[in-house]
Amino acid sequence: MDNYIYIIAGLPELASSYEGTNFDYAAVKESIMELLSEKDQKLVELMEDGFNEETLGAEFYTKAAESKNDFIRQYFDFDGRLRNMKVSYLAKRLGKDGSAFLVELPEADFEEEKQIREILQNADFVEREQKMDDLKWEKASDIARMDYFNMNAILAFLVKAKMVQRWTELDEGKGAEMFRKLVNEIRTEEVKEKIEEGLKII
Repeated sequence: MDNYIYIIAGLPELASSYEGTNFDYAAVKESIMELLSEKDQKLVELMEDGFNEETLGAEFYTKAAESKNDFIRQYFDFDGRLRNMKVSYLAKRLGKDGSAFLVELPEADFEEEKQIREILQNADFVEREQKMDDLKWEKASDIARMDYFNMNAILAFLVKAKMVQRWTELDEGKGAEMFRKLVNEIRTEEVKEKIEEGLKII
């Protein structure tokens, strides 16, 4: 199990060392990176490319689709489809052709499509972005729902931590709310029990 149990067991203390308004994603990430193997560090680096508008595009989504990691593949397939819908929506509103900015993805059922369409109809930009991030949060949770002691759990935590950082900077109230949600998720009795079971096995 590499260091996964120890890393995940330490996440509540690591996250709680910051107050919601002072959350430092970079510091949290570096504390985790120090405990990861080189292979897993590269997964985090690939994931972070997905947070950077300058590195997003066909090349990134191709790399993500070809990743051997389930979380990377599934989360960024979802992310790419969500981004395509946002591009199409904004282009239509502006009367522009947004096709050049769409990412080519394989045809597949997209179960969140209806929900995203409804979110995009919201005229309030901030509320719309909040709902989009809430949806991303839930997707990360769904993908890693049964992953207690592997890299998927750590990647899902970092995706959420990045969102906490974003909203801490944009909206103090929303950032604090998401921070509390993040800490509460990694402090549940179920997670505690799984960690204790895992530590007994080692």
